[in-house]
Amino acid sequence: MGTLGYVKGVLVATWSGLRHMMRPRMTLRYPEQKLDLEGPGYRYDAKQGVGLPGFKGRHLLYFEKCTGCQLCAIACDGVAVAIDMQKVTKGRPQNRKDIWPAVDYGRCVFCGLCLDPDTPVITNPGVKPLNAISVGEMVLTHTGEYKPVTKIWDMQYTGPLYRIYVYGRPRPLVCTKDHRILAASRILSNRKDGRLLRTLQPLLLTLPEALKAGDYLVNPVVKKTEDIDRYETDIPFGHKMTKHLVLETTPDLFRLIGYYIAEGSCNASAVYFSLHKKETHIIEDISLLSREFFGKRPSVTKATGDGVDVVLCSVLAVRFFSQFGRGAPNKKITDWVFHSGKAKLLQLMKGIWLGDGCKVRQPRQKYLNFRTSSEVLAFQEQSILARLGIVGLIEQEDQEQRLRSYHVNVFGRWAIQLAKVWGVELDYHPSKFVDKFYLTDDYVYLPIRKIESIDVADYRVMDVTVEGVHTFAPMGLATSNCVDACPFDALDMTNEYELSAYDKTALKYTPDMLAVPPKLEGKKYKVKFDTEKGVVRYG
Repeated sequence: MGTLGYVKGVLVATWSGLRHMMRPRMTLRYPEQKLDLEGPGYRYDAKQGVGLPGFKGRHLLYFEKCTGCQLCAIACDGVAVAIDMQKVTKGRPQNRKDIWPAVDYGRCVFCGLCLDPDTPVITNPGVKPLNAISVGEMVLTHTGEYKPVTKIWDMQYTGPLYRIYVYGRPRPLVCTKDHRILAASRILSNRKDGRLLRTLQPLLLTLPEALKAGDYLVNPVVKKTEDIDRYETDIPFGHKMTKHLVLETTPDLFRLIGYYIAEGSCNASAVYFSLHKKETHIIEDISLLSREFFGKRPSVTKATGDGVDVVLCSVLAVRFFSQFGRGAPNKKITDWVFHSGKAKLLQLMKGIWLGDGCKVRQPRQKYLNFRTSSEVLAFQEQSILARLGIVGLIEQEDQEQRLRSYHVNVFGRWAIQLAKVWGVELDYHPSKFVDKFYLTDDYVYLPIRKIESIDVADYRVMDVTVEGVHTFAPMGLATSNCVDACPFDALDMTNEYELSAYDKTALKYTPDMLAVPPKLEGKKYKVKFDTEKGVVRYG
């Protein structure tokens, strides 16, 4: 380095020192000096039931509020196993068990169990994107039962984001690294081909980074059944008049509903079933069923090309069928139909398949196909098939200048079984089946096709807390939910203090330690959190 460079270096260093002499010190004389955190701290809005994003500091335990209910430990059990209950005699009347939470910060992950906000979530009985879920909504859990959402979490996430592609799902499950998924890990066989064994147990809540292609994720089979004998409702009719509609909920009615879901539409005064002119057996079936349930035989009119419209002019029929959606992308199956008995659901699915399904013939296999432009309907059809003991797989198709469509395909042994029950000739007699999928009374087992991971910064993610079981089914797959906040505000994850504000050498805090607020002697230095520019400190 020459003389000029040396002089320049001295001047730059001197100027840097002089420039910082008048500025506050950026380091703290810990433990005499403490931090005072300022900025968008984590907090929970009880009125909205929403957790707001921000810094998450150490927990504070309030002995006078804790009841020993253990919900904090249960919620953390499938996440980080950082909370355990300890026996400490305190003589508090609201906690007769005298058990209190302790936190191991060597394990605590400060809860980043979230999903992409657009992830479809299975509700009762439909499908909603995660960002449309509200507190009180009933969602499907890993038990096959529906439980209410008690809290919504909406925050920014920085770190690895996983895309898990699963056979039978229209798109990947997108989640953070800490979002545990109920899975059965498969092990390699001893054969040279390196195949994975067909292992269905044990089912464990597993981190995405521990999953691999071929492992099974599970779709819970819905358990709820509420079969009604009659459908009754009052329908507005004319000026300040109503008519009481009563329909016997026979399998024949469900087949007619299936025809409407597949090919039906409504205007103000009539219901239309749009069919091909060669589908004479369906035209006749719709005519007979319409007369049986609505007292009118529909007319058949020519439509464009080779199409015909079966037109039922009945305001009562319009009001009845409108509950199943108007327009192909909005078709859905309502609660009272979705949760009916198996005999009725078989006819519902037969009507949908006859109206908008087909038999697909390929050189090596034949299978049954349902087609729809409604994502909600595709998931509902798949769920109903599982209740009927049939595995259906959803495939998404995107075409230019056309609506996105969804195919629910039934392959192999299940296609043969469904065709036989319906009395449909499939003409498919394989000598053996090569199954990738499995079905039990509780779950449909779907293998992972591939897993991708990308790093993201300030990526919006969401999650929910579900009452009791703390699981739900985003993309129809059983996963853990976000850790539940204490219902009594006894264990508070506060943003007011960080771990370094405590004179503590170990990482495990007993209940007594959690209950002691930090010492605040000495000068406090503020730390302002700026999510766009990073951390800015000033004294």
